[in-house]
Amino acid sequence: MNFVLVLEQTLNGLQLGVMLFLMAAGLTLVFGIMNLVNLAHGSLYMVGAYLRHLFLPGYRVVSAGRAARIAGTLVVGIVVELVALRTLY
Repeated sequence: MNFVLVLEQTLNGLQLGVMLFLMAAGLTLVFGIMNLVNLAHGSLYMVGAYLRHLFLPGYRVVSAGRAARIAGTLVVGIVVELVALRTLY
């Protein structure tokens, strides 16, 4: 029983690692072609998750909370683009 659990967790970890590797390789290729180093994607994911946590209890309608999260993350992304990334171009 214990061996099966260890094998299952090992395969789950391997699957997650391969998925993260493929995502990172894809982003590296895209940004390499664009000649742009953008490290803001992780922080934008973090902002979206924070806004989800912030708006989740306040909205009874799921779509209204989702729209607020998307709009908030969009505003933060635009500010990051204007302030930080345009200077790097």
